Amino acid sequence: MNIPNSARKIYIRLLKERVDFANSLPQKQRDVALYAELINEGFLDGTVGTNGDGVPINISAFAPKVKGRLFLQQLESEEARDLFIAKHREEFKSFDRRKLAGMDDKSLATWQSEYDEAEPEWRLAEHEWQRRITAEQIRGAIDLARNTALINFVIAISAAITGVIFTLLVQAFSPTR
Repeated sequence: MNIPNSARKIYIRLLKERVDFANSLPQKQRDVALYAELINEGFLDGTVGTNGDGVPINISAFAPKVKGRLFLQQLESEEARDLFIAKHREEFKSFDRRKLAGMDDKSLATWQSEYDEAEPEWRLAEHEWQRRITAEQIRGAIDLARNTALINFVIAISAAITGVIFTLLVQAFSPTR
């Protein structure tokens, strides 16, 4: 299938080429280029020295601006979140759901609180809570049925014994023929 090149695909290709080129530069040159981007976008305060082609070659007197500090916090937060998700994803691959069944309620609640509602571990814990509630309801229904059956049995035996005694009494006090 031949899909025509859209402007978006062309932009993606061109930007990828430039990013790949920038990433292939030596560390010092790459850092100068990235500092220049941060200064030009208003994240850092400083000056960018360029060569005749406009390529950044040196940076001077740079300091973070409020916008830069906020951007740093955002990047650090995203990195921490990505690391957290990657760590839990690896744990989840080797996780055995039966481990949850062996936890007491407090341990299960603590374990579940370590995860976000969107994560599969949180959902597994939620299913474990539902399983426990269902099992408790079934045990309650079985106990009720067992107790009801026992009460009915006692009533039936009592009625039978009462019937036998009543019959014997009637026969004992009735005139013989």
